[in-house]
Amino acid sequence: MALTFTFYNDAGLTQTAANVSVLQATDGTSPAVDRVVYLGSTAAGKKLQAFVDPGVDPVTVGLADAATGSGVEAAHVRLAASQAGLDAATPGASLNLAAQILSGSVNAVAVWLRIDTPALVAGTYTDLSLITGECVESTV
Repeated sequence: MALTFTFYNDAGLTQTAANVSVLQATDGTSPAVDRVVYLGSTAAGKKLQAFVDPGVDPVTVGLADAATGSGVEAAHVRLAASQAGLDAATPGASLNLAAQILSGSVNAVAVWLRIDTPALVAGTYTDLSLITGECVESTV
């Protein structure tokens, strides 16, 4: 069964975030960019937990790279639960969230990203996407 939990561009869970979009400046440089997405579900009465030891182990978030070796690499992205946490986050590392995430926009969990790319050819890169570790979804 497919999970109803996914990533959204807004805390109201109205616009899904299909991938991590990175815009590279025309001169080949780009300053670090911070953005926030939200993990949640619009389905009523659902909870998301880690597959191993549900309710104890944390739900994890990481990055998947559809074109490893070209464009923006996962090692160029830091993940944190808050914007302030981005400074200490390890580039490319996954992020541990709570042991349980409930559905509904009021329970949406913020995931902050800091994208800091080296010089790349000018353009928009969409090869990275956010993923959760192996999870199980059940009724509350």
